Amino acid sequence: MDASRPRVVFLGAANVDSFYRVDALPTPGETVLGSGPVTAVGGKGANQAIAAARTGVAVRFLGAVGGDGAGERIVRTLENAGVDVDRLITLENEPTGRAVILVDAQGQNEIIVSPAANGRLTVGHVERFASAIGEAAVLVVQGEIPTAVTVAAIGVAERAGVRVVLNLAPYIDLGPVIACADPLVLNEVEATQLLGRPITGVESSEAVAELTRFARSGVVTIGAAGALVVDGGGVAHIPAPLPRHLVDTTGAGDAFVGVLAAALAGGAALRESAASAVYAATESVAVLGAGESYPEFALVGPSKVVAG
Repeated sequence: MDASRPRVVFLGAANVDSFYRVDALPTPGETVLGSGPVTAVGGKGANQAIAAARTGVAVRFLGAVGGDGAGERIVRTLENAGVDVDRLITLENEPTGRAVILVDAQGQNEIIVSPAANGRLTVGHVERFASAIGEAAVLVVQGEIPTAVTVAAIGVAERAGVRVVLNLAPYIDLGPVIACADPLVLNEVEATQLLGRPITGVESSEAVAELTRFARSGVVTIGAAGALVVDGGGVAHIPAPLPRHLVDTTGAGDAFVGVLAAALAGGAALRESAASAVYAATESVAVLGAGESYPEFALVGPSKVVAG
């Protein structure tokens, strides 16, 4: 592959996030005092693209922003991170996506997202993205943009022989194209929704093996315990190191997906790629926020892998 062209393409949402720190997350009907906001670029697609770029691979982002200052900020931020935005669409009469994020003293969060321009992507836009998708080693998609757009993009990738990393977050029903995922990436909640049975940590490895009924391979992130990987060789556990500090878990999953895709694009095997991703997710929780705050990520090679 020509090293000058993008190797990983991300199609997804880009937002401007507003973070508020609170001692404890509010319960329904409760008012709490906090500090903030701190604003930063976010959205799963943008976060994952920045995470991949932090490893040094070539990255292109496909998506939409509004014709406002927030959209301009996203473009600048992605460019500064080394992400190619030449196909990014600006919808002049739409606002840019926004998110409000509450983070408590333990680093846990609650998030509200307004899709705005992200929700205005159409299948017609995918036709404009098709050549960029076809040039990629890996296409990464998630669940934050219209379902028809994601389905169409996966179809383009499949016809072009491009590997698809499908992060089904939030969980949506994509129909039969889910079978193209290699891997399908879920957290415990999303895996529970797909499999119809509780997925909780390493002890769920037998249930996680069922992901191969849906996709070519699968990865389930299990928080501080790391990740479970299922492929033709069965299920393996990729344990996570202890974080240096726990400041904010926002964006840890996106760091995982971005670095996983970068490692796969570089030719690493799935389990080796998941090891790099687990280490990146652990590093990401040491800072407040997601994409803009990510440090440089190393592709670390195989870690200890435990058969499921």
